[in-house]
Amino acid sequence: MTLVTKPSPLLTTRLAAVLVVLMSVLALSVTEVPRRADAACARSGKLNASQLNAAFSQPGLGANGALEGFGGGDYQHAYPLPDGRVLWLFQDTYFSNDNDLNEPLNNAAHNVGMVQDGTCFTILGGQGLDFVGNEQTIDSGRWFWPLDGEIGFDGKLWIYFVEMVNPAGTGANPGALPVRNWLAILDPVTLQQLHFAPAIASTPRLYGWSIASNDQYSYLYGHCYRQFLNPVVGPEQFDSNCMPYVYLARVPLGHFDVKPEYWNGTGWSPNANTAAAISGRGKANPMSVQWFGDVWVSVTKIDDWWGDVIYVDSAPAPEGPWTTVQTIPVAKDRKCQQGCGNYSAFLMPWLDSAGNMVIGLSNGADYALWLANGSLYRPTFYTAPVPSAVPGRSAASPPLFPQAVGTAGFVAVDPVRLIDTREPYQQFGRMSAGSVAELNLNSFGVPPGATAVALNLTADQPSVDGYVRVYPCSQPEPQTSNVNPIVGQAQTNGLVVPIGDGRLCLRTLTAVDIVIDLNGWLTTTSDVGLQPVAPRRLIDTRFGLGGSGRLRAQQTLEVPVVAAGSLATAVSLNITAVNPTRAGFVTAWPCGSSRPLVSNLNPQPGITQPNLVTVRVGAGGKVCLFTAHETDLVVDVLAEYQPGASARYAALPPQRLLDSRGQDSPRHQSNLSYILAMGNVVAAQVNLTATEAQGAGFLTGYRCLTDQWPGTSNVNYLPILASANSAILTSSRGYTCVFASSPTHLVLDIFGVWTKP
Repeated sequence: MTLVTKPSPLLTTRLAAVLVVLMSVLALSVTEVPRRADAACARSGKLNASQLNAAFSQPGLGANGALEGFGGGDYQHAYPLPDGRVLWLFQDTYFSNDNDLNEPLNNAAHNVGMVQDGTCFTILGGQGLDFVGNEQTIDSGRWFWPLDGEIGFDGKLWIYFVEMVNPAGTGANPGALPVRNWLAILDPVTLQQLHFAPAIASTPRLYGWSIASNDQYSYLYGHCYRQFLNPVVGPEQFDSNCMPYVYLARVPLGHFDVKPEYWNGTGWSPNANTAAAISGRGKANPMSVQWFGDVWVSVTKIDDWWGDVIYVDSAPAPEGPWTTVQTIPVAKDRKCQQGCGNYSAFLMPWLDSAGNMVIGLSNGADYALWLANGSLYRPTFYTAPVPSAVPGRSAASPPLFPQAVGTAGFVAVDPVRLIDTREPYQQFGRMSAGSVAELNLNSFGVPPGATAVALNLTADQPSVDGYVRVYPCSQPEPQTSNVNPIVGQAQTNGLVVPIGDGRLCLRTLTAVDIVIDLNGWLTTTSDVGLQPVAPRRLIDTRFGLGGSGRLRAQQTLEVPVVAAGSLATAVSLNITAVNPTRAGFVTAWPCGSSRPLVSNLNPQPGITQPNLVTVRVGAGGKVCLFTAHETDLVVDVLAEYQPGASARYAALPPQRLLDSRGQDSPRHQSNLSYILAMGNVVAAQVNLTATEAQGAGFLTGYRCLTDQWPGTSNVNYLPILASANSAILTSSRGYTCVFASSPTHLVLDIFGVWTKP
């Protein structure tokens, strides 16, 4: 028997030629795993209310070289970007590096941007230059103020703007009226303006004032915003015929390029004239709405400047009925007692690390006051809990897979090799194209009561590119796949697969050698359940994260995977080899025991290779990693297995849930994530495949409704070649997401779920 696994042949001439072409076109040598933001920016999650208050209390926030920073502004809007940054837009904004805004008149703009990367802010635009629509602007006569926006179907950022006109040329004063709404399209990376024109089916109701999307539709809330109708000081200045009312339209998810349909009180109509108000109250009722999976939430400063309270409302559907669940008194928070007001409540499209909502509120003062003291013209942020969902509604859309009750716990074993078809005297030999092989697991000590096994499957030396499918012999063969062999590579995938009566079947599309290692099994006699954790990066030897630099050949790295005192018996890790010097292998096992004759990963030069590894926790809460040859390693933790943890496993018949090549695939509203309804499932055991990618990139599974992109990865892909890996997708508020760093099709197969009683 060989020591662990035989090194695979070097890349064939065909594959090498493909990679040379790719590198010449893309100027890439490998597919990168994600890198974190500058450490000084601390991108560890969306900022909470306290952190935002601290940031916006600073004069000159976001100053960029010779360009002064944010001195003051109002009607804050925040748009999450796919790479974890946030674009902020404000209405009339002043640039200043101190609290004195009495500078030359060109230090202001009608709309200004600021990009946030973790705790770092950078101002966009310039004095006297609007960030969007500058060419169409006539100062004080015609200008554009930002409304809401989201990432659209094409991966670009779409933002609605209101066109304001004042025939008297006196700006935001009596006589100023909204004319129509416009749409801007921005590149989500460079933030360059790609398009700016009147919106389709624009109406005076300004649909796009607020946007909230679920996994099927983008809902456009309309508000007339006629706040300067009458030349009086007080709420009577508002247009009482429209300011109390909010209307609703919708388009297919992210398709802001099509004509909406409108809520008419009982259903949806293509006729805008039939629209019925979904809410009407006070002198002004500008609702800001978000969707958190099982509940729709609105925040409103009724009567805006003249009101005293933020109303938090919830609803089971985007049109309502809306119920006030909390009020937040804010009159005491006005930044001065005479001449100051607060207005424009905006619900941030994220939850903070504690799972609470974040609400922004603009502040203003009489003109002379805030010009002399810009702190009176900066937003304040509040925290509020997410309202309770409608009972029994854990997701707005039902899961696509059959519901199952988990009953099995996990038994981790020290890794052991079951079969290596490159060696003699195996249960079966090298597989021929189109063949099916049978592996009897009971002969390796897997108990009869086991419902599934945790395996590491390696496909080596395939004759052509193809797939290998693993399934219980006692059940019908599925249409899913577990590993995609590529000529010249050893492809590895960590699996949790049901075993039925103990016989496991393998079908291959190509002639290939098969290596299978056992890491544990699931059984109803075990009390070890899954304890999901937010994915986090433990080791990145490229930057010394975890205290280790690049690994030498034949080096062992000890990785602390659980906190001191943890009861966890095993963990699921995603381990990625980056830029290895030559073909080799990586072995993971519990520290404190001898290194077993198995492998978990087969690095190849020029390829960034990940794999899901489920491994017993060793002495001191550590897992050991051995590499045969020099390489960098990246280690992310995805889940822990603890005695008494309530989530139990249920094996499912393998099923394809998503193939974006042939279906309209739901996306999350704030980034490029594919979103899937999970219902009451705690986590799902899946296989992720990126195929037909337009460029190099990576996939990350995470809880997008509550968490920021965690800076981890599950699959690394190149153009043309299909790349697959197993993953544990945890659920929050009934949904899970898969983020793609560059455009690619996604295939997602499910093999089991973890549920609570």
